[in-house]
Amino acid sequence: MNRHWSFLLLGLAAFTPGCGPDIAALCEAQEACLGGNDADIDACEVAFDGARGNAYDIGCGEEYDLLIECFTPQYECMTAGACSTSDECNGSACINGECKRYGVDGANADACEAQLNAYSRCD
Repeated sequence: MNRHWSFLLLGLAAFTPGCGPDIAALCEAQEACLGGNDADIDACEVAFDGARGNAYDIGCGEEYDLLIECFTPQYECMTAGACSTSDECNGSACINGECKRYGVDGANADACEAQLNAYSRCD
């Protein structure tokens, strides 16, 4: 098999349900919350895929996958008041006059503690 096809298949495996976390769905949900376009989704997927590749390189791929799979249903689009600039949002983005963040609510932060601890031991 030529080298280009091998990389393509590896990339597809990273985003295939049952072969790791559904990064595409996670990135699409983030884009739906914060706005953006297909290039933003692609950049998000590349970032997660790079982190996943790094985790596998150091022998922590399964821990990474389990961590992302655990956190994915915890992620939500949160609104935190009105704004006119992102500077007013304490690290969030000002989207259409509202501070928005896509992440895990503080109340759910401990939901994946075991997975986070397992992944943290890999570093």
